[in-house]
Amino acid sequence: MTAFGTHLYSTEFLKKWYHNYYRIESLSKDKTYSPCSLDNELAQWAGIQKRIKHMLPEGLQDQLTTLSTYFREEVSPWETMYSRLANYSQDKGHICLPQDEKYEDLQDWLIRQVIGKRLLTEDQFQRLDLLGVDWNLPVSREHRWEQMYTRLKDFYRTFGHCKVPQRWVKDKQLANWVTVQRNRHAKQMLREDRFRMLNDLGFIWTVKEVYKSQWESFFLKLKKFYLTNGHCKVPCKHQKLVSWMERQRLAKKNNSLSPSRERRLNELNFTWSHEGIKKKLWDKKYEQLSEYRKVHGHCLVPLNYKEDKSLGIWVSTQRRLDVLGRLESAKKKRLNHLNFVWSGETKQQIRSIYDSRWDANFEKLRSYKQRYSSCQVSTKIDSALQRWTSLQRQLFYQDRLSSERVDKLNRINFPWSVHEGYWMKMYETLTNYKVQFGHTQVPYNWKPNPQLAAWVYRIKANKQDLSPSKIDLLNKIDFDWTLRRKTIIPWKDMYKRLEAFKQEHGHTRVKTGWSSDPKLAKWVSRMRFEKEALPPERLSLLDKIGFDWGIKAHQRNQVG
Repeated sequence: MTAFGTHLYSTEFLKKWYHNYYRIESLSKDKTYSPCSLDNELAQWAGIQKRIKHMLPEGLQDQLTTLSTYFREEVSPWETMYSRLANYSQDKGHICLPQDEKYEDLQDWLIRQVIGKRLLTEDQFQRLDLLGVDWNLPVSREHRWEQMYTRLKDFYRTFGHCKVPQRWVKDKQLANWVTVQRNRHAKQMLREDRFRMLNDLGFIWTVKEVYKSQWESFFLKLKKFYLTNGHCKVPCKHQKLVSWMERQRLAKKNNSLSPSRERRLNELNFTWSHEGIKKKLWDKKYEQLSEYRKVHGHCLVPLNYKEDKSLGIWVSTQRRLDVLGRLESAKKKRLNHLNFVWSGETKQQIRSIYDSRWDANFEKLRSYKQRYSSCQVSTKIDSALQRWTSLQRQLFYQDRLSSERVDKLNRINFPWSVHEGYWMKMYETLTNYKVQFGHTQVPYNWKPNPQLAAWVYRIKANKQDLSPSKIDLLNKIDFDWTLRRKTIIPWKDMYKRLEAFKQEHGHTRVKTGWSSDPKLAKWVSRMRFEKEALPPERLSLLDKIGFDWGIKAHQRNQVG
């Protein structure tokens, strides 16, 4: 098949084909379905598919076969028609078919066998010969032409054009016939009526017209892409269109592209050479490498550089091109201005640089711990160092951190998880508290660090979950493990205690720190503070016993 033949089963053809296929598939699910129930358009399409089934790709043939018994062939179409002819011969004793509509398709088939006897297999020829086929059958030229024209019309209805590929294996007879019509037209031997009939199907008269039609088809695809995307940089996935574009560049280079076609492509801002684009891309990467050097102090970009992986690949490509002797001297000279590393010792130099950077960050972490008493780095204080510590944890859990570096980090109590880091931070805070106050009994809501008391309480309450190493750390600072749980007294009980106080003292002004009931004094104080947030029913109960909402007015008269 010629290259042109590969375009028969285009996206447009398949879209239209499947549209009709799914319509019949949907109808065939109906129990009352029969081929006679199809509308004219769909019936015509189905009839054409049955006739040209041998022209279709195997996948489409299989789908037609599974669709319904209408398309199903238990044997090949040739065998089906041969069986009909053999049955007629056995019944009548001859194969002289009558001019009857009932035998019209069988007569057409027989004529095609006689005309195309050169295309028959030896077995097919012998079987027909045994039936007494007259290979010199006087077939009317008019009949033969009409027969082939009908097949071309089926082709046109299927593919939307008459561009039958030369030497098309799906239908060699039709391909040869189309070529004959072109040749007869070129020699002015084609009848006028036949010329008009073929023209009605958009017949392509010269090979030049075939290629012209093909060029127009690709140009329209490129124009559609340009209107959609604003450029002609077609991705490689559109393989056929990209190949066509390359052929246009080659044609222009060889001075074989017509001025009109060049002008039309220029109107789409068609790129005739990739050299300009390649230079711009190289210059862009060079500038990126220059910026990288300003930031990092070298040009040793890792191949898997996270910030811009393409830059690492580009740097590696320059080295490879240099080894192959394919890097332009001007480009190498520009790279040398950046102290570009060309040698095979690149890995060692990179490792040396990264070792120095790791040691520098480790020293920054040690300084941070000395200042803030923790290795849990805050992003607000040093976001870069925080990212570095996160990377060390990641490398540690991936077993990619050397034992030497793990030991160095362990010596400064580096936390290997965020949770572990918080625990160590609170432990160090408690250690400082012990140094300052001589004990670990942190008061509730201690103002300098309200979270510390809550943390101490959780440590006591969850001692069974602590690792032995953490218990040892706490015991080293004489941690007080005594757990003093809070006793919560219901609101109604406290209200009854205030009622009793009112009956005994005649007022509700309980002195802060009253030794007889310290909790009641605190509760009264809290009620005054929470007045705006108290539910209406509780406010009503307190007002009922003459609750004194003032704080300072009656301090002198408070009971003591």
